[in-house]
Amino acid sequence: MVRQLAQEMRPRAILIEGPSDFNERIEELYLPHRLPIAIYSYTRTESGERRGAYYPFCVYSPEWLALQTARELEIPARFIDLPWSEMGDDEDEPANRYADGELRSSDYVRALCSEMGVEDLDAAWDRLVEIEPDPAAPAIRERVFHFCSHVRELDREVRASDLRREAYMAGRIRDALEELGAPLLVVTGGYHTPALAHLLAGGADRSGVSDESGSTSLPELSPPGKGCDSPQREPAIVARGISLTPYSYERLDSLTGYQAGMPSPGFYHHVWADREAGRRGTYRRLMGDVREDLKRRNQACSTADLIAAEVTAEGLAAIRGHAEPWRTDLLDGIQGALVKDELEHGLRHPFLDSIHAVLRGGELGRLAEGVSLPPLVHDLRALLARHDLLPELREKSHPLDLTAADDLERSRILHRLRSIPIPGFDRLDGTDFAARTDLSRLWERWRVRWSPEYEAGCIEAAGYGPTLQDAADNRLRERAGSVERDAREAAAILLDGALMGLDRLSADLVGRLTRLIREDGSFFSVAGALGHLLYLYRYDETLGAAGGRETGELLAETWSRALALLERLAGPGGKERELLAGVVSLSETQERCGEALSLERGDLLDVLLRIEADPARAPVLKGAAMGSLWRLGEAPVERLVAGLRYFSDPAHLGDYLTGLFSTAREAAQREIELLTAVDTVVLEYADESFLEALPALRLAFSYFTPREKHHLARSLLETAGTDPSAELPDLEVPLEVAVRAMALEASLSGWMARCGLVLGGEEESPS
Repeated sequence: MVRQLAQEMRPRAILIEGPSDFNERIEELYLPHRLPIAIYSYTRTESGERRGAYYPFCVYSPEWLALQTARELEIPARFIDLPWSEMGDDEDEPANRYADGELRSSDYVRALCSEMGVEDLDAAWDRLVEIEPDPAAPAIRERVFHFCSHVRELDREVRASDLRREAYMAGRIRDALEELGAPLLVVTGGYHTPALAHLLAGGADRSGVSDESGSTSLPELSPPGKGCDSPQREPAIVARGISLTPYSYERLDSLTGYQAGMPSPGFYHHVWADREAGRRGTYRRLMGDVREDLKRRNQACSTADLIAAEVTAEGLAAIRGHAEPWRTDLLDGIQGALVKDELEHGLRHPFLDSIHAVLRGGELGRLAEGVSLPPLVHDLRALLARHDLLPELREKSHPLDLTAADDLERSRILHRLRSIPIPGFDRLDGTDFAARTDLSRLWERWRVRWSPEYEAGCIEAAGYGPTLQDAADNRLRERAGSVERDAREAAAILLDGALMGLDRLSADLVGRLTRLIREDGSFFSVAGALGHLLYLYRYDETLGAAGGRETGELLAETWSRALALLERLAGPGGKERELLAGVVSLSETQERCGEALSLERGDLLDVLLRIEADPARAPVLKGAAMGSLWRLGEAPVERLVAGLRYFSDPAHLGDYLTGLFSTAREAAQREIELLTAVDTVVLEYADESFLEALPALRLAFSYFTPREKHHLARSLLETAGTDPSAELPDLEVPLEVAVRAMALEASLSGWMARCGLVLGGEEESPS
């Protein structure tokens, strides 16, 4: 219809609802791209938040056909819509600029669907327009006009952004009339057409944007590419850009969750191609494609099944008055003829998955050479080439030794790519700096492979910054801005920054992380963050965070916050391990970093003494406080023994010792008086009391290694005057026994990996 109308009218120009800030590069759309592609417009605010919007084109898009027809007729084509960067601060604006959300939320459309007996807008539109054998029929154009006019006239709430856009588009149409004269062909979404006609006729819409003379007053806009200083918009936009990007039918398909307003784009692609070639019977070819797809999925589908599905689809089309079996007829025909089982809510069926895949289509766009790309794309190409990390069709594995400077730099680049994220860069295994379970070997293994979404990912990540380092920093700021009252996540963001090699964090990011820590009311979360920050500040030489000013400031803030929350904590609340780890981190931070960070030792001691003296506190917490006091040199052994006897009840002894041992393991091994007191209390238990105390006692002694337990037993026996060698087994084992044990462990680990019982089961063990 668009092409035919243009050829009939022979307009002076074709004006298209599209981003007017792309007009100076509109010639790029005539390069030999492989569709679908999209114009991608993006902004970044001063807070680091990125927002982007897409103007997608496929072979049958009216906007695309308008562009091509303008070239055929040798007339200008221009976009006339308000630049997205001027309305990108509106959270309600859809990311897909050719979506039809207004129609889908219309009361008129709902009433029309009910009257027609169809499920939704897509089915109603197909019935009214698309299934028509002769799309050039004048009745179709009139039907579309009335449909869109009714939607707009009966829409009770028009968004302010739509009114601004329409005022802007009307202004651009007036400019073109003054410059080029009439006639002009204007291609817009049907929702805007009646409003534009009214504005151009001299009327005022509901925004009152027309003056007394009937001319349309336009909103003042920032020049494309410049920051927006308007005080009405917070935070301000500090960067904006626009570029072509590859797109895909998967992203275009509304059934996969995108705001495209277009279900099954592959179906319409096939219909378009067949009608262009004068063919009919598209549904039969699609049924054949479904059968081939089922074969690839190893699903049995006989000829009889296909005949049954086709006959059912044809029957449904006839009942529904369709000139030929259409999209909904195919879906319902396959489901009615082939899906024999009842589909419970949320479950899927392979036959339906197959037809949805075929109707969606697998088209992947690719840009032609000569497109102007954002600076980040060029930075990435040079950086990845320099470090031999360019993705290729053949997958490559990259083992990295983080103690080697070159490998460490590659690791930082890969972590930045993963954070944005850029598809095709996957960390498979390596040292877990967050868990810090084994830091004896600092290594990683990455997989680099080309992904169909790689080029689009690089272009769309440009909204974060012109270089990879800038993009990674802004992505961290965006993450921090999306988190509320979570100190542990703040520490994780800082750790990610260290993994990415961001030596200097922006003041804004440090401020955000500080607020997250101050606002977190959970001791367990803040204490978890304290452990991460202590490691980074005190021990992390590899990643380069040790001694960093920003890390030190956050560590001091977290230490103070954790100490305040600990004093208000009555008990572990089922989180004993986290509680005890937090108390240990508080003491260790004071010991290792107190002087450098000006942490008041007296503040820690006061809190521990008040907890230890409070009879209402849980035994495990009081034990941890007593152990910390001993560790800090503020509790003599007599005080340890007195505390032990206070909690000699079988129900409390194990909990108290768990807290004590977790914070003062050395005390139990060094102070024989404490060990003897434990032995005396346990020996005084009757059998039932001992069995009651045993589970908690086993947990308490789990803090010691087998060799440490062996030492405790020897010390106790020697104190009692018994020869330890006569009572205890020898821990030393022959070399061949150790080798057999290691072989057994390796075999067991491999078996577990093959069964998927360990993380990254398909990967080789790092040992």
